[in-house]
Amino acid sequence: MLENTPKPTKVAQIVDEYTIVINKGTKNKIFKGDIFLIYRLGDEIIDPDTKENLGNLEIVVGMGKVEHVQDTIATLTSCKTKKTKSKTIKKLPWSMGTEEIIEEPEILPFNDPQIGDLVKKI
Repeated sequence: MLENTPKPTKVAQIVDEYTIVINKGTKNKIFKGDIFLIYRLGDEIIDPDTKENLGNLEIVVGMGKVEHVQDTIATLTSCKTKKTKSKTIKKLPWSMGTEEIIEEPEILPFNDPQIGDLVKKI
């Protein structure tokens, strides 16, 4: 690796299925609230007509939001969601019997994150 080439951003530790640590922090302009794509490289894709190498397929592991940042590392939690089938019904105390239906999305865990998975800001 050339000296001027920045090191790639990667997963440095897996805390649990919803939380990972990456190898960059405030020294690399990473800020709380930043959103990242976590992925690994799959097979090379070849154009069937031109036979040109189109690059490697990116296998998505998940999306994470920076919750805590230090000088050289940052903690990301999964921020990928899906709609849930369950609904919460809340009675509003001032509304004379009307109800409010709240659908809170379900946070999905990362899909089998591994140390060394690649990370890029989106």
